[in-house]
Amino acid sequence: MNKVAVAGILVIIVMVGALLFWYYQPESTGTIEFAGQRLTVDLAKTSNQWQAGLSGRVSMPADHGMLFVFDHSDLWQFWMHGMEFPLDIVWFDGNRSVVYFVQDLPTCPVNGCQTYSPPTDASYALEVNAGFVAAHNVAIGDTFSLTP
Repeated sequence: MNKVAVAGILVIIVMVGALLFWYYQPESTGTIEFAGQRLTVDLAKTSNQWQAGLSGRVSMPADHGMLFVFDHSDLWQFWMHGMEFPLDIVWFDGNRSVVYFVQDLPTCPVNGCQTYSPPTDASYALEVNAGFVAAHNVAIGDTFSLTP
């Protein structure tokens, strides 16, 4: 191949990679106060961001999380497909009050991932590193505040 063709292919690869990175990244970050902790959270507000979640990341700082801000209240399901580290997931109702949580969710193989969902409708979900719920005594009814 000549140098121009190789350069053209490299430019295309870089552009596609940048587009995919932009497409799946949270549109913003914010800070929440929850369980006596201040967490920096990536805000996932679109269906593409909800689907991508934290998959593909190899770790997350202890004082970080991802807050899913849903457009309506529902029994939102999660799974650990594509995850590189275990998580706790906390679901909240429209009043930002904890309605359910699951702890220490393991990563899963490509096939056979278990799904997790709350027993009642939720408007938000928070993914944090495994152990957060236990370490901070998270309980049903706890609330969070958000600073975008």
